[in-house]
Amino acid sequence: MTEAALPEGHSALAEQAGAAFVESIDAFGRAATDELVRSDVDRKAARANVVTLHRQRRAEIKRIAEAFGRSCVTEDDRHLLRFALELSLTNLDGLYKQFRRAVTVMHERI
Repeated sequence: MTEAALPEGHSALAEQAGAAFVESIDAFGRAATDELVRSDVDRKAARANVVTLHRQRRAEIKRIAEAFGRSCVTEDDRHLLRFALELSLTNLDGLYKQFRRAVTVMHERI
């Protein structure tokens, strides 16, 4: 997964936060992929596990944003951090929706 570019005038703080957000999204993707390939769980359990993973990573990203937010010195830093946060949550939610669909497809009866 690649980082989306921040708007012109980005700050180093927002870049660091964005990198941390990307790591969390990547970790979600790896863990959700592991859920997809597990053969010892049914569709309901796999879906519940993906939901839990999504909630955990979403909360983690928000905690990271709060921690970086305490370091923001300028209003521009705050706006850029907010932009990075919203972009990351949008990406995480999109990936989550894809994994939920994948769980359904992988566990369909043929």
